Amino acid sequence: MPNYGKRLDGTEKGEGWLGPIKNNAGDTMTELSMSTNIDGKEVLMPLLVPTLTQDEIDYLKAGNRPTKGIVDKAVSHAMDRIKAGASPFKD
Repeated sequence: MPNYGKRLDGTEKGEGWLGPIKNNAGDTMTELSMSTNIDGKEVLMPLLVPTLTQDEIDYLKAGNRPTKGIVDKAVSHAMDRIKAGASPFKD
């Protein structure tokens, strides 16, 4: 498995929910992590989740900051995974 680096918490990144994606600069994105507060706890989660549209993925590939809609989808995905007792990340 290729080495995609480390997340902000020091854990190893994986291939993510959408697999490796080349951004417009030619670099590989797999998770594009963010952190937010959920129920009083800081949670690290991927922005690249299965519910994104191709337009939203292309927007992130261009290096743009995530929109509220993209963040909302990432948070919803993370919350569903956490409620199921799983990590927000694809492990």
